[in-house]
Amino acid sequence: MPRETILTAMLARLARIPFGLLAHRPFIAPKKALILKPCCVSQVMLATPLLAALSNAYPDTRFDWAVSDWARPAIAGNPRITELIRTGASGLNQMSWAEVRNLIGRLRKENYDTCFIPSRSSLLSYIAWRAGIRQRIGLHVNGRGFAHTVAVQPPIGEQHEAAVYRSLALAAGVDEKAAVSVGMEYNAPDIDRTNMTRRLVDELDWLGDVPLVIMHPGGGTNPVRSNTQKQWPVERFIRLGNHLVRQHNARILIIGSEEERPLTETISGLMFAPVANWAGQLALGEVAALSEVSDLYIGNDAGPTHVAAAVGCATLAIFGPSNPAISGPYVTKGAVLALWDEYNGRFSWENGVTVDKAIQATETLLRQRQRSHILFDT
Repeated sequence: MPRETILTAMLARLARIPFGLLAHRPFIAPKKALILKPCCVSQVMLATPLLAALSNAYPDTRFDWAVSDWARPAIAGNPRITELIRTGASGLNQMSWAEVRNLIGRLRKENYDTCFIPSRSSLLSYIAWRAGIRQRIGLHVNGRGFAHTVAVQPPIGEQHEAAVYRSLALAAGVDEKAAVSVGMEYNAPDIDRTNMTRRLVDELDWLGDVPLVIMHPGGGTNPVRSNTQKQWPVERFIRLGNHLVRQHNARILIIGSEEERPLTETISGLMFAPVANWAGQLALGEVAALSEVSDLYIGNDAGPTHVAAAVGCATLAIFGPSNPAISGPYVTKGAVLALWDEYNGRFSWENGVTVDKAIQATETLLRQRQRSHILFDT
C-alpha cells in the first residue's frame, strides 16, 4: 500500500532536482484541467474555493475532479465539474499499487493539459507526472510535490487550508482580489430539496413558524484519519438543545450516519422535549437541502458542518483537538461561528468549549438570522 514515509520524503527531495531544472516554463491557460484531491469530505469542501476561482478566471476550460467514493458526495453536484474520476473507495493510502497504476492509466487516456494538486503529497505528484499531464501545479512542502512543474509554497503566515489551496489559483494567474471573493460551494439537488420540504411538513409538522435547528453530534471519522475526540460531549449537546427548546421553542432535528445512531438516540432520549432523529436516513445532498431552510446548524469539525456553512445556513462549528483557523468552514455568505479553546499538551474536553459559550454563540447566530429575515421580508 502506498504510504509516505521519511524515506519517501527524502527521495522526493532528491527527485525534485531534475524536475526543478525543467520547471521554468511559462504558465499556459488550461483547456482541459484536473483537480486531484481524493479525500476527505471537509478537505474537498475546502478545495471548492480553488475550483470556483479557477472556473471564474477560465470560463472556457473544462474542469474534472479526481475523488474517492467517500468524498464524492461533497463535489458530485457541483456544476463547475464536467466529470468525476474515481480514485478508489477511500483515501489513496488504502489503494494498492495496482489500483494506483490503473488510476494513472485512466488519467493518461483523458489527455489533461493541466493538473491542480491542493495536497502536500509525493504520491499525488507522482500520479500526475506518470499520467503525462504536462502542466502540474501543486503544493510543495518538505519534498512533497517533487514532480510539479509549478511548485507552490504555502503563503507565509497563512494557516487556513482553503487559503493555502487557493494559492494554486494565484500561481495560475488568477487575480488575487477575484480569488479571495469566493468561498466554499455546494449545490443541493432539486430532488433533495423537494423531498426534505415534504418530510419537514409530513413528519415534523414544521411550517417555518418556529426555529428549525439541526444538530449533528457525530463526525471525526474518515478513511485517512479518525478522531472521535472531535465530538463535543453528549451531555453538552443535550443541555444546549434543551436551552434552544426552552428559550426559542425550537424544533430540534438530529442527524448523523447509521453508525452514529446510538449517539443520536442517547441525545434524543435524554432531552426533555420530543426530538426528531434522522440519523442514518440522509445523504449529504439532503443535509444540504435541510440546511438551506433551517435557522441554525450545530456540529463538530466534520464534513456536514462544512456543507451546511457552504449553503448559507447559520452555523455553529464546535472544535476540540483541531484548530478552526486551519480547517474551519470557509465562507463568504451566511454566518459561521467556530468555537475553540486553545490548549497545551494532550487535548481534553474538560478544558474545551463550554455549554455557556455555545449558548452565547447560538443566541448571536439566531439574532442575526432574525434580522436577515426582517430585511428580506421588507
